[in-house]
Amino acid sequence: MKIRPSGPGALIRKIAENVSLGGAKRSIDRAIDRGLVRAGWMPEIMDGRGKVLHMSDTPTAIYGYLARVLRRVNPSVVVHTGDLSDDIKLELYPGEEERYHNAAKRLVNILAAPRRTVYLVLGNHDRADLLPYLPDQFVLVDDAADFTIGGVMFSISHYVGRTREHPGRFNLFGHEMVTKSYAEGDDRYFLNGVETMRLIDPVADEIESIGYPRKTNDARLMRRGRTRC
Repeated sequence: MKIRPSGPGALIRKIAENVSLGGAKRSIDRAIDRGLVRAGWMPEIMDGRGKVLHMSDTPTAIYGYLARVLRRVNPSVVVHTGDLSDDIKLELYPGEEERYHNAAKRLVNILAAPRRTVYLVLGNHDRADLLPYLPDQFVLVDDAADFTIGGVMFSISHYVGRTREHPGRFNLFGHEMVTKSYAEGDDRYFLNGVETMRLIDPVADEIESIGYPRKTNDARLMRRGRTRC
């Protein structure tokens, strides 16, 4: 006959065993997560509440990675400064309308979240008439725009020159890699979203970088090779 352990001592041992197993599982989960971050498969976990996430010129190959960024950062505002599907060059290949529409629909679903404002700036490879339905929290920017968070002004455009016409504290652009991100004294930042994604805290006046996956530029330039991320 099998005798089951009973009494307070057995209960305490059972609880300790479960706690130990739970702790081991958490340690393993953390180690796996760190490995995925180092490998570039997952971004760091960051607190995006009250912050602005800037990205630009995103090829469809990294959409899966962008979805993971949005889940792990959960920013209050997203600014995309154009070329929503940067491996679909509508300016060069106008016959790609259906493919562009389907890709843009997928990206909109990735960016959308309750109580999140999303600014979509049209780039030279975008067309407003091919975009899917945009939820109310989306703001479509044809050329340039500005907005304020916590009394701090943001100027956004696909092109750096347009942000300079009415600059704010943070000036966000994309389009090319020639113009690197730079600061004008302690008053203004000009940030190129092609280089890296950035999480901007306008109240604390802090900027954190979130790198794109490797081979993102290959995908932007439509170079052959495996670039799915």
